Amino acid sequence: MSEIKTIVLPDKCSQIALCGGPYSNFSAVEAFLEVTKNIQYRFCLGDVGGFGPCPDRTLDLLRSSGLICLQGNYDYAIGYGERDCGCGYSDPRDRHFAQLSYDYTFANTSSHHREWLKTLPSLIRLQWRKISLLLCHGSPQQVNEFVWESQTEDSQIENNLRQWQVTGICCTHSGLPWLRCVESGFWLNVGVLGRPPHEGKRNVYYAIADFPTTETMPQPRLVPLDYDVESVVSLMETEGLPIEFRESLQQGIWTTCGEILPDAEKRVRLRV
Repeated sequence: MSEIKTIVLPDKCSQIALCGGPYSNFSAVEAFLEVTKNIQYRFCLGDVGGFGPCPDRTLDLLRSSGLICLQGNYDYAIGYGERDCGCGYSDPRDRHFAQLSYDYTFANTSSHHREWLKTLPSLIRLQWRKISLLLCHGSPQQVNEFVWESQTEDSQIENNLRQWQVTGICCTHSGLPWLRCVESGFWLNVGVLGRPPHEGKRNVYYAIADFPTTETMPQPRLVPLDYDVESVVSLMETEGLPIEFRESLQQGIWTTCGEILPDAEKRVRLRV
């Protein structure tokens, strides 16, 4: 079973912030840290590197901020010097661009950061008054599992909540933000900071969970986040990263690693 770190939140804590997949997008990370600066408990659900430029810049930001991080598949691979990211892509084009990103990230991540990535827990259980939340990367069972909204039944969510004895499960790996509330709790993909979620807009997403002392369970919500896209794109170009990566940030769509998407998610959709 994966390592689980338990964190007990103070009874007076009424709000937490959650982000996922920074992907070396230093500008989006800066924006997230700024808009959540008054929230004491902030969590990153893994995959610090990949896709973006100069991974040490993002790692320095996260580590100095006090953000609590768990280990994604990318973090494990970079920390332990694996041959690829272990992202779970099967399509040759997806794997090609994923390998370009991984090789660049590994070559540009300092050894002291790689050692830190090795220390991160696989799962985090939050004890929040009388309820528990489970933070994972892909799913509680598999770090690189893609859990898609269109392919997930309410019964699957209920079974996971029951198995792990929690009120909510929060993840990020698939990269597309979504929230589903069921009778016994919720499943929340917090999105990623590293690239837009295939909606035709430049913003990315993070999540907030509100839990006033007058309520019996947390209320999660997804929050759009604007950031300085061009500063990242400019550095991507300087670093020689593929133009497809830059176009993804500018156009707000998945120009790479999108063959994994189910048909429903492949359609560019505008979130209301």
